[in-house]
Amino acid sequence: MWNFISRFNNLLQSLTHATATAMSVCTSMQTKAIPSPVNYLLQHPRPTFVKALGVAAIATTISFAGISSAQAATETENQLIASCNQGNVQSCNVLAQTYLTQKQYVQAANYLTKVCYSKSPDAINTCAALMTMLIDPTYGVNDFIQGIKIGDYLCHNNNSYGCLLLSTIYFEGNRVPQDLQKASTYAKRACELKDATGCRQYAMITFTAAYILKDINLAEESYKYHRYACELGNKDSCTELQQYPTKIEEFRLYAQSPNAPR
Repeated sequence: MWNFISRFNNLLQSLTHATATAMSVCTSMQTKAIPSPVNYLLQHPRPTFVKALGVAAIATTISFAGISSAQAATETENQLIASCNQGNVQSCNVLAQTYLTQKQYVQAANYLTKVCYSKSPDAINTCAALMTMLIDPTYGVNDFIQGIKIGDYLCHNNNSYGCLLLSTIYFEGNRVPQDLQKASTYAKRACELKDATGCRQYAMITFTAAYILKDINLAEESYKYHRYACELGNKDSCTELQQYPTKIEEFRLYAQSPNAPR
């Protein structure tokens, strides 16, 4: 189905004009039908896709299993650093937790990285928290390239959070070239991992391509993934499915209109 990708990339620059024209042709489809990312881009600073973990969530995401308060109290910082540098993941965890508590995020990220790529049972959760810190300017770390690499590492290790964040980043073109194929691939991977948000996100991105290319087959495929999302518990996609007969007919009329953009 990816034969539309090259065409889409050529149409990105005319996206706003295409949307405005389509709204005049089929207002009800745009305002009441599938909530496509096209609409979100025009109406909101960011589409309502999956967001990065907040500050409070980072601390709770990392379980720091096996850390004793006695260790943190009795070992000096220098001892912990030396131990961490020698490969003691528990010491790295203690240091990361300490710096997170002190809101010293750059230092925390350094030790979270060591845990992320370790064999620790906390590694994947730690990577998810670390990715957030690297890509969210709130934390002041600002290592977007490394954040992308960790997101890809997460996704390849069957963590849907990494897949979803990368999907959003590539769809928005957030400090990377906007790339629908990558956005779709990462969202679809999250869906394959039985993530309801991933299925919905893939449905929304697919509809964006269908809308621009006036492709009824892609529009119908987007509903297929809304169905998957609904079955996995996404209520918004369940609502979309209830409106399917009406909305797909509205799309068909829009796609057949000679005034609709191609």
